[in-house]
Amino acid sequence: METPGFVCGIKEHLKVFLIRWRIRALTVLAISCAALFWAGVIGAADNNPYRIGFVGGLTGRSSDLGIQGRNGVMLAVEEINQRGGIDGRPLQLITKDDRQDSQAALKVDQEMIDEGVIAIIGHMTSDMSETVLPLINARKVLMISPTSSANNLTGIDDYFLRVVNPSILLTDLEANHAFKVANLRRVAAIYDLSNRIYSQEYVANFKLVFERLGGEIVSTDTFTAGPDVSFKNLAEVVLRAKPDGLLIAAGAIDTAMICQHVRMSGSKIPILMSGWAQTPDLLRHGGPAVEGVIGTMYRDLDSVAKPFAAFKDKFQARFGSEGPTFAALFGYEAVMVLKDALSRNPDPQQLKETILKLKTFQGLDGPFEIDAFGDAKRSAYVITVSHNRFKIVTP
Repeated sequence: METPGFVCGIKEHLKVFLIRWRIRALTVLAISCAALFWAGVIGAADNNPYRIGFVGGLTGRSSDLGIQGRNGVMLAVEEINQRGGIDGRPLQLITKDDRQDSQAALKVDQEMIDEGVIAIIGHMTSDMSETVLPLINARKVLMISPTSSANNLTGIDDYFLRVVNPSILLTDLEANHAFKVANLRRVAAIYDLSNRIYSQEYVANFKLVFERLGGEIVSTDTFTAGPDVSFKNLAEVVLRAKPDGLLIAAGAIDTAMICQHVRMSGSKIPILMSGWAQTPDLLRHGGPAVEGVIGTMYRDLDSVAKPFAAFKDKFQARFGSEGPTFAALFGYEAVMVLKDALSRNPDPQQLKETILKLKTFQGLDGPFEIDAFGDAKRSAYVITVSHNRFKIVTP
């Protein structure tokens, strides 16, 4: 028979044991909760999206360029996120409209920087890109332009990169084709001042090569795109110089309108266009008047490369349009350049250095390079409008 003292001793030991067990259990629980908490924090940090911006003219006369560029960027972002992001981190896209206006461009870029974007895809015109460069460089935020090709942005160590060549390659090719193939000798030129950095330079570079070959630029006229432009008067002024060819450096709608009025005047002179005009808006607004117009471009829109064909199918299925233009293609590839760089080095502060170190990137229709100054290097083609489509003239 157990004595009372013995029973009391057992109860005391049991009490101590239970207290110690509870302390250990609570400690284990606390450690487990802490581990789960920090795992969640770390996981959340790993899954924080990379914020990137897109900015271009989404309204107004040049909106065809901006909308196509934005759609190409959107498609790339959606594809990357559907595949799990970049090492598990998705991309978050912020889009802004610069309205082809300097003050608007500066405002929206500052907004995106304040919202924490690691890079900006844009701008779509050279004027807007040059306008924001001081801000971009001061804040050290990378800007990759799909389509800004002005030569005065070339060979500079800054935070501006592009996936398109400087335009001098295109103007050299177009001037040689005009003189040697089209047999033009007296060319009139007209350009749009709303994107002056690009258009004025385009005409000047063409003139330099064309006159070196033995041709002559017989007149140069300008206009500023807008609803009050008289294209009839422009056509009359241009044709007074009796040129045997006409070079137009303007957007798609304005190029189409000039072609319409030149043809309505009865003139059948060959017409040359800049890359800026090569969107469906030229075909839509130009109709028969733009048939046979000659230009130069870095893309073969009839490429049979499998990635290119797949992209076109996805683009049409996603946006229900007549298909992607060069702006959409370059917008898509600009995002893929970012993806390649972040996959190699996830530090956004090292984006520029990583891209320049990688140097070679796989485009939709083949590889292309970005040199030490952030300027792309691609092949160029002579193209024409044939049966309401852009077709390559020379390989």
